[in-house]
Amino acid sequence: MGTDLVLIERKDSVQIITINNPPANALSGIVIGELDKALSHALSDNTVRCIIFTGQGSKVFASGADIKELDGFDEKRALEVITRVKAFCGHIIDSPKPTIAAINGVAFGGGLELSLCCDFRVAVEKARLGLPEINLAVMPGSGGTQLLPLLIGMSRARWILLSGEAITADRALGIGLIDRVTPAGSLMDETMEMAKTLSSKGPIAYASIKKALKAGMEMPFSEAMKEETRLFAALCNSLDKVEGVRAFLEKRKPEFVGR
Repeated sequence: MGTDLVLIERKDSVQIITINNPPANALSGIVIGELDKALSHALSDNTVRCIIFTGQGSKVFASGADIKELDGFDEKRALEVITRVKAFCGHIIDSPKPTIAAINGVAFGGGLELSLCCDFRVAVEKARLGLPEINLAVMPGSGGTQLLPLLIGMSRARWILLSGEAITADRALGIGLIDRVTPAGSLMDETMEMAKTLSSKGPIAYASIKKALKAGMEMPFSEAMKEETRLFAALCNSLDKVEGVRAFLEKRKPEFVGR
């Protein structure tokens, strides 16, 4: 399924979305549009419980913007393009379903930013990650300056952003930029294990936790605490809450329905 530029594969309740734009899996405007369509389809399918983003091949997850397109940008064109890209990134961040980036190689620029929008990141040992936009006298425009400090702290984020330096997967793991490192041959197995674990949880509860986490970033503390209270109370009216509690008491595996 999917287009030539974006491939879609279904494994049980997991949707795998693959960037297929060789040789560098550049995130051209067309690719971003196709990725957004694939994401929208996965979000609208109630049988999909987890979404994985990865890159085709063994060398590159995504290299970022298509430099040939960037060469033609003026301020007006840049605003038009980045607004569309930001909308796609927002759809990943706001996804009520868990999202994982399976980083199969280089993740630079917009490629790293795409992974930052996901809930979790798994990378192969040889992966290299960075935001090299400074080397072109531009800057990240798809959330890198906002999302990276949240993960690794301001000082480390500032160095990566201002130096343009790429880091190894082991270094990225050590500073909290990624969650797991795995041999190349085990990437999808490792990622699928995570996806299966996440897929087994109550989807409404998962979505509510994500809303509460976002509230903590966007609201004053007292308001975020109120939002957490509201979300908790609302969950107690769900069928999934009833099933989860009863399954625990009856010592059996719960069967959540997403309602």
